[in-house]
Amino acid sequence: MQFRSKYLVAGLGLAFFIAGCERDLTPDGPSLSDLYGTFKVKTALESSRAQVDFSAGQSVYFTAETSIATDFVLEIKGRTSGAVKRITGKSRTLDVSNALWQGETSQFPTFQTEVCDVQLTFPGYSDTLTTEVTVTGKRVVEATILDDFEGGISPSWTKFIQSGANMQFNIQTAPPLAEGSKYFRLGGTVGWDWLIGMYEMPKANMNGGAGFQLSNDAEKVFFNGVFRQMAGLDNAIILLQLREDDNGDGTYSEGSEDLWAVEIRPESAWELMSFKYSDLVTLVNGAVSAAIGNGLHEPEKLHRLSILFLANPSSGYAQCDADMLAFTENAPLAL
Repeated sequence: MQFRSKYLVAGLGLAFFIAGCERDLTPDGPSLSDLYGTFKVKTALESSRAQVDFSAGQSVYFTAETSIATDFVLEIKGRTSGAVKRITGKSRTLDVSNALWQGETSQFPTFQTEVCDVQLTFPGYSDTLTTEVTVTGKRVVEATILDDFEGGISPSWTKFIQSGANMQFNIQTAPPLAEGSKYFRLGGTVGWDWLIGMYEMPKANMNGGAGFQLSNDAEKVFFNGVFRQMAGLDNAIILLQLREDDNGDGTYSEGSEDLWAVEIRPESAWELMSFKYSDLVTLVNGAVSAAIGNGLHEPEKLHRLSILFLANPSSGYAQCDADMLAFTENAPLAL
C-alpha cells in the first residue's frame, strides 16, 4: 500500500504539472488556425445601409467574414468625385468596430453626394469582394471656417499683393480638387522681395465683430488647411502668423505682444495640415526666437491672422493652392 501511494502521489503531481503546462501554453496571440489555416471567404461584403446621409449624422459600416484572421484593405471610391477612403486592419470579421465610415476621405477630393464603389481585398490572396453605397448627404465640417472659397474669397480678408509678374491670387475650379469645387491659388514672381502677397483676417471682421471666439486652452485649438504646391516647384513658403492682443486693449502692439507663426512648405499633392496652437513659435527671419510678448499661448486673445506667400526673389515663379482654412477645437480637422 505504501508503494502504491507513492505512485499515486507522483501520478497526481504529474497530472497537475501537465495541466499547468497546458494553461501556460494557451496562446494570447493568434490561434493556430489563424496562423496555419486555409484562407477562404465565409460571408460576402455588405454595407449596414444602402444609403447614408452624413449631413444628418448618419454613418455606415461594412461586414464580411473569412476563415482566418488576415490583413484587409477596404477601399471606398466615389464614382463622381474620385474621392477615396481606405480602412486597413487584420481580423477574421469586418464589423462596426473596424470598418466604420463617417464620410471622411483618405485621398482628396472629398466625397460628394454620389454612388460609391466599395472593394475589399486581402493582401496575399486573390479574392476581391465588392458592394456599393450611395451618399445622399455630405459630411458636415465641424469647425470655425475662415474660408472654403466655395463662394469666392471671403470679404473678411484684407489683402496686399505685389506688382510682380504672373500674379495669381484667384479662385480655381480645375481638378484635382480638395474640398468642394473651388480652391484659392497664390502665385507670382517678385524679383526684389520675398513677399509675393499677403491676406489678413482681423478680429473685427469675424463673427460680426465678435472675433474668432476660440477656446482659452491652446492645447485644444488647431489651425487647419489643405495645401499643395505646383508640381516641379519647391520654392514657395506659406507663412502663417497669429497676433495676440496680450493686454486686452483692442489693438496689437508691434514688438511688445505675442506673434506666433509656422512655416508651411507644401508638397505637390493636396495635403490636410493641422497645427496645434500651443506648438506655434515666434519666428524672426525664419528662425525660432524668444517670445515677443508675455510668452503665453492665448488663442482667445487672437487679434489678427495673416497668411503670407513667400519665395526667394532669385528663385523665379512660385505657386501654391489652398483650401478649407479653419480652426477646430479638441482635435485636428477631419475631412
